[in-house]
Amino acid sequence: MFTLIFGLIICVLATSIFISVRVNKGELAGVFSKTVASFCFIAFALLLLAQKVNLNTYSIYGVVCLVLGLVLGLIGDILLDLKVVYPFHKDKYLYAGMTSFLVGHIFYIISMILFSYNEINFFANHLLPFFLVIVGAAILTVITWLVSTKVLKLNYDRFSAFVNIYTFVLIFTTLLSLYIACVVSTIPMYVLTIGFVLFLASDLVLSMQYFGGKLMDKKLIIINHALYYLAQIIIAMFVYFI
Repeated sequence: MFTLIFGLIICVLATSIFISVRVNKGELAGVFSKTVASFCFIAFALLLLAQKVNLNTYSIYGVVCLVLGLVLGLIGDILLDLKVVYPFHKDKYLYAGMTSFLVGHIFYIISMILFSYNEINFFANHLLPFFLVIVGAAILTVITWLVSTKVLKLNYDRFSAFVNIYTFVLIFTTLLSLYIACVVSTIPMYVLTIGFVLFLASDLVLSMQYFGGKLMDKKLIIINHALYYLAQIIIAMFVYFI
């Protein structure tokens, strides 16, 4: 319990410092403070893991995939902020950052399947629900695209195809976590689902910044990072509950 509380305090403190620096200074100072905050989440998850004993094989591999997801999140954080620092290479940094987060979510998906493997065999009696989750994610991706382009008037331009792929993976991750949580009905999976919902919400705000011409809007910067880092803290905290 001490590790959990201490880790939460450090993560919240690091996040608060970063958001303050990002809003008031930005540039390299923002990149550095963001890296420190993201590193804190990884260290938090590893410290919680160190307290665990007698984890089964699937849970061990699941934690490894979860930590890899957090590491890729850190890399994505750095790349996306370099987009702001070096605007002449902004497209490359945006593609690279989104790719890092996308691969990170694939690791999260693998992690969830491993954690729930003893209760859910997706290749046996849960194959149909798994397919329905895919269909649901595809439908919500289309709805998200229509709302963002027709209602919010976001302009994705040459990023359109990649944004749709990225959106699908994020929505699929969230829906899958919700389905698993409902089936296994355990606190850890409900905690993880909340984390993915917040992650998805943060990216919806981020899309308004990147593709809606509001990149430097301070209110959106605060909302986006508050949602995102709360999601990362919850995902890291998940290790405590397994």
